Amino acid sequence: MVLNVDLQSSKCYKKVKNLLCKFSEIRDQEYDEKANKVTIKVVSCSPEKIRDKLCCKGGGCIKSIEIVKPKPPPPPPPPPETHVNVSVDLQVQCVQCYGRSVCDGWSGCGETQPGCSIM
Repeated sequence: MVLNVDLQSSKCYKKVKNLLCKFSEIRDQEYDEKANKVTIKVVSCSPEKIRDKLCCKGGGCIKSIEIVKPKPPPPPPPPPETHVNVSVDLQVQCVQCYGRSVCDGWSGCGETQPGCSIM
């Protein structure tokens, strides 16, 4: 949030400094005497509420208040590419022999299947 204040006047400077110290939600006060601006950071509540309170209690010292939206954080870097070769050895089980290693004739299959194995 940026406050436009007459910082050349010692009365206004002192009043704004005392006013900003009264609010626990205001952090990081930066005074720019050349541009007559005070930049503050509002935390833990809406800036609109603080703006209204500052306008009310600031009297004629505060000329204008501008709410500045914070810059979005930079996007995280993309993860490094990793190439993983996955080889999957799938074995097919004979449905009739129910996963036995060799069809023994009791399961009804009656023959040895090369793909019939226990997983």
